[in-house]
Amino acid sequence: MSKLQEDNVFVGMAVAVFFMVTTYYAFFQLNESLSGNITIKGAIFTGVTERFIATLAVFFNILPFVIYMRVRKDNCMRGVGIITVLSAMFILVYFYIQHHSTIFQ
Repeated sequence: MSKLQEDNVFVGMAVAVFFMVTTYYAFFQLNESLSGNITIKGAIFTGVTERFIATLAVFFNILPFVIYMRVRKDNCMRGVGIITVLSAMFILVYFYIQHHSTIFQ
């Protein structure tokens, strides 16, 4: 049995971090490639904010959470939940309370 197939909290945490970073990167690249290249109702699309992309990346952690729920791996599900809550709190403080506009300044 592979380490990633075990029902372990740390496996769930690692999967959640990997999924969140990959989702953030994919949405960020999609936003960058579409900014200024398409028009919507005659207006040029300028892109969405980076805090919206980060919020979407945290939200999309629901996918591994649901997958672990269906296969009844409760400890992995807890790991995904822990990372999701911690990253949501970081996003809340960093973007919405401290009013930063980008992660890397």
